[in-house]
Amino acid sequence: MPIRHALKRALRGLYARALFHTGAHALVDRIMPRRLLVLAGHCVAEAGNAPLGPNMRIGAAELERILAWFARRYEVLELRRALERLAEPGKRSLVALTMDDGYRDNLTQLLPLLQRLKLSATIYLESAPLDERRLNWTHKYFWLQERIGLERLTALYLERAADSRTKELLRPGLSAYHHKRILKYEAPAPERTRIIDELFRLEGGDERALCDQLYLTWQDVRELDRAGVEIGAHTVHHEILARLEPAAAAREVGDSKDALERTLGRPVTSFAYPFGRRWDYHAAAKQSARDSGFTSATTTHAGTNNPSTDRYELKRVMIDEHTQLHLLVAEACGGFDLLRGFGLDLAE
Repeated sequence: MPIRHALKRALRGLYARALFHTGAHALVDRIMPRRLLVLAGHCVAEAGNAPLGPNMRIGAAELERILAWFARRYEVLELRRALERLAEPGKRSLVALTMDDGYRDNLTQLLPLLQRLKLSATIYLESAPLDERRLNWTHKYFWLQERIGLERLTALYLERAADSRTKELLRPGLSAYHHKRILKYEAPAPERTRIIDELFRLEGGDERALCDQLYLTWQDVRELDRAGVEIGAHTVHHEILARLEPAAAAREVGDSKDALERTLGRPVTSFAYPFGRRWDYHAAAKQSARDSGFTSATTTHAGTNNPSTDRYELKRVMIDEHTQLHLLVAEACGGFDLLRGFGLDLAE
């Protein structure tokens, strides 16, 4: 890690701890303009309970602790209602919990937690796992990595790859983070998908069984909807929209909305860009979200939202098993926004 980044991260942590442990966050919250913090997670599962990386899961007990803390001090709502309240006059700032992709534990673990706390959330769903019981390449990749290890997976992939740039970049000894990033952004998508599918089958993978293990069913989605959880859309196949032609991106966006609305029998108005960084979607995808009838679209860029924030580029703060409450509190109270006003940006 570069020294400058490490220093910035250390200062960020010290500042957040000071706000949290001294109670100064309450004062900052009162003097800063009203805002909405949107939390973004994936899976409510302990380590080892799902073939997903640590950045995609958070333990139920830790999530309950975080939500209970915020519920005592902020208005905690699902995203649609939080945005409505943000547009109204009021004093209290808001927090919304969102979960991406549509994992089964959102029903088995998250819903009971929400019901205990008398809260709700927004769950963004891919429609292909629901309609076809098929997975995007990343879940088969995680499964392979867990089964045969990263080194063996790299060797088998390179034996089958034709793309010279991928072969140059995907060398043994890479970290799991950089390995996945190369496959995600550098490898030609059709070749990557073909090779991962082939290796998954050769190692005895069962796509339907893995999908059933990981993902909600339509029946589960209806149960969540009846329980008051907001259902949002997250494309059909969880593709990087910026790598698609505008017409293909528009289909990914619009078709996921149509699939959800057919099942629920009512409008679905919230959308999340897959992966969600600025380089993961383009202006055409943003326009498609607007044209499809969504009233909001979320990114994964950190920060808070105010009444003037672009509703099609809402900021979210990711949560996982490494999340620290004091950092979330510093964000929610407007602490990092306060520093920006003095020319000091400690954002990640």
